[in-house]
Amino acid sequence: MNNLDQLPKKNILALFMTCGFPSLVKSKKVFDTIQKNKPDVIEFGLPFSDPMADGLIIQEANKLALQKGLTTDQSIQLIKSVSKNKGETAYVIMCYINTIMKYGVSNFIKSIKGTVDGLIIVDLPFEEEKEIRKNLEKHNIYLIKLISPMTDSNRAKRLLHNSKGFIYYISSTGITGSNKLNHKEINKNIKMIKKHSYTPVLVGFGVKSKRDVKSLNETTLTNGVIIGSALIQMYFDLKMNFDKYLKSLDKFIRSIQSR
Repeated sequence: MNNLDQLPKKNILALFMTCGFPSLVKSKKVFDTIQKNKPDVIEFGLPFSDPMADGLIIQEANKLALQKGLTTDQSIQLIKSVSKNKGETAYVIMCYINTIMKYGVSNFIKSIKGTVDGLIIVDLPFEEEKEIRKNLEKHNIYLIKLISPMTDSNRAKRLLHNSKGFIYYISSTGITGSNKLNHKEINKNIKMIKKHSYTPVLVGFGVKSKRDVKSLNETTLTNGVIIGSALIQMYFDLKMNFDKYLKSLDKFIRSIQSR
């Protein structure tokens, strides 16, 4: 069974966190805190040295993890460790193609099968996805599609053919952590996406607060939201006091849950 097939129709909550942040041992506690709140989806970010789509906050999280020597294998073992309490939560890895190629495509997929439900490869062109998508589907892992405001209807139709799991709608051009949420444009583009696919659409990039979550869920056609940078920013706002961070993270997640 793939947990992405069990997502609710509305108010889906997906939470992103960088593996190994702020250290490997502490990262386990961070993910355990996220997991105990039973979000619909957890996105596990695999640290990369040149993350072109990630904003400054996630870049800093990547930097901290890599400086401490985090490996891809350690990230995968971390995910498996957290998955002991997985339940109905869907697990998705978000990474860059270089990470997978260096690990070995076949080895990477084999190492995550049975634990991970979906994979987001930020820099994998649609035209180059066929082989890896087929390999993933053999192991019941979905390749999650990314759609941006720059994606026109014709390309969206091609991109979304046979899409599964959910569609990641990037709410603005640029990098994660954006301050702009144009609800009118978001709704217009989600309408376009839904003409080509019945797969749930989740809005990410710039979703930071309970107010953002509520307004997007209530005033647009989105099926839910993705929050990432805000969860990491909290650690730095608390002057890297880890105990306070875990408590604040737990409180914040509970505050944004709609069910």
